Amino acid sequence: MMSKKEEKSEHKKMTVTIQGHEVILQFAEKANPQVAIQVKQALLGTYLLTAREE
Repeated sequence: MMSKKEEKSEHKKMTVTIQGHEVILQFAEKANPQVAIQVKQALLGTYLLTAREE
């Protein structure tokens, strides 16, 4: 049996599969605008690295 805290955190998770890779998104109580910038930089960095390898 899950505690109320565990149940609450389960509602803030989303699992998606992207090109065969499972990705779990977990959402915080408060918005953090810096996260959008960090995600953008990580995605662009990964894209640039893979673009060079091709």
